[in-house]
Amino acid sequence: MELIDIYDENNKSTGTVMDRKEAHEKGMWHHESVVIVMNDKNQILLQKRSYKRHNYPGKWGLMAGHVMSGDTPKATAVRELKEEIGLHVYQKDLRFIEIYVKNVPSNRAFIYIYLVKTNKKVSDYILQTEELSEVKYYSIDNLIKRIKKKDKTLVFGGDQLHIDLFNLIKNFTI
Repeated sequence: MELIDIYDENNKSTGTVMDRKEAHEKGMWHHESVVIVMNDKNQILLQKRSYKRHNYPGKWGLMAGHVMSGDTPKATAVRELKEEIGLHVYQKDLRFIEIYVKNVPSNRAFIYIYLVKTNKKVSDYILQTEELSEVKYYSIDNLIKRIKKKDKTLVFGGDQLHIDLFNLIKNFTI
């Protein structure tokens, strides 16, 4: 059971804690973290989700996770990187990008988006195989083209948000 804190539509804590699955079933507001891992070539690391995953099996996406009860979005970002790809970073290493509000009945979330730079090679990552099967760096322009073509191998194929987000981070420096 994964417990998460519940928020109202204004991102204020309600003081309620709920199982993640139940929160999704009831359309409750909660927090999630997304981390964009970028190297010095401005390539973005994507993870290929395990085929055993319930949501988006075998699709390419960003590092992400639900914020567990009592945790913070930034701490969650650090934890997810360590768990999923064996990348150890400190909260101070994360650059806050924005909060994206996702308001669909099955997933009402305030998604905290962070950027971290590293020059680790793909072969240096230690993958959590229950969650993902592969990682690979992609150029931002390549990703934008694939999103515009509604690439079905991407979690976010056809999503204007990701096009805007990737264009935004092209010029970020950390």
